[in-house]
Amino acid sequence: MDSILIVLAIPVFLAFMGLELLIARRRGRNLYRFADSIANLGNGIGEQVIAAFALPLTFGVYAAIWAHARMATISERSVLAWVVLFFAVDLCYYLFHRAAHRINFLWAGHVVHHQSEEYNLSVALRQSWVQQLFQWAFYVPLALAGFPPGMFLLMTTLNTLYQFFIHTRLVDRLGPLELVLNTPSHHRVHHGVNPRYIDRNYAGILIIWDRLFGTFEPEGKEPIYGLVKPLGSFNPLWANLHYWSEMASMARRTRRLRDKLAAFVAPPEWRPADLGGPVVVPEPDRDGPTLLASADRARDRLVLVSFFVVVAGASWFIYAAGARGTGAPIVIGAALAILAAVIGWGVVYAPRERQRAMIASAPRTSRL
Repeated sequence: MDSILIVLAIPVFLAFMGLELLIARRRGRNLYRFADSIANLGNGIGEQVIAAFALPLTFGVYAAIWAHARMATISERSVLAWVVLFFAVDLCYYLFHRAAHRINFLWAGHVVHHQSEEYNLSVALRQSWVQQLFQWAFYVPLALAGFPPGMFLLMTTLNTLYQFFIHTRLVDRLGPLELVLNTPSHHRVHHGVNPRYIDRNYAGILIIWDRLFGTFEPEGKEPIYGLVKPLGSFNPLWANLHYWSEMASMARRTRRLRDKLAAFVAPPEWRPADLGGPVVVPEPDRDGPTLLASADRARDRLVLVSFFVVVAGASWFIYAAGARGTGAPIVIGAALAILAAVIGWGVVYAPRERQRAMIASAPRTSRL
């Protein structure tokens, strides 16, 4: 997104989260846990900070390919071109999303989005700090085809914004729209760790790709959310590093060179023969979240105040990073301060030792 659009979207996102929270409470439902939501938002803030520095690689590479290697020049005034781009961007997102669940080093980035054991609008903002370094490559065909960078940026922004609103448990099925659109019901399936829901419904806006390519699964019973092996931490830094650590550990422990390389490119459920071979996802048996923060209202109030301070600082940072005239040392210093703050929230909500032991004993399966 353009820096101004991002800054303007922040209060809108927070307002919709507040509305969801209010409606849920009036219906007698508890959809939010404070520490979990703070962890979600901390990951989202960190993602935007990293994005300010990653933009030359992501959008910049797209623009360079369009400028120097496009096979045609597509007019931004063409209505047909906008329609084609809408479908093309959504298809490219589907392909990326599917690959991100089936290739280990891509899953290492995307896994962050699946770590929360809740399902609410804050989960939509829980994004990886490194996924953007890989995702852009799946859109290169659009640059080669000749879609201008401005068109591409707007359409990908709309695709992303739509997905914010499907991260809710308050909206049931939407009738005939379920046949075409990716709805809250369809996306709840995608976040489930139930075996029948694993690696299903990769859609962005349109569910038609899942129906066409055999990855569609309708929602039956309420999914259990999160990872089969729970993350066990509210810390955004560990959330972004833990699966890289898992892959490196597997590569170190296996003996064959081929298996050491496969640890980074095989599907998540793959294991080398000398480490037990492929694993199978069991039926989840937990009744509630595996990670709970101890009750401390004073601590929560302090974190909430710091959250709004960080949001204000992050809004300024996003604008300053996208504007000319702001000194690099100031921007870098602000980025480091923001990242330190969101990591600090994770330290404040570090799990108790009993929880660590329980989480460590969870099964090591394909949704690590």
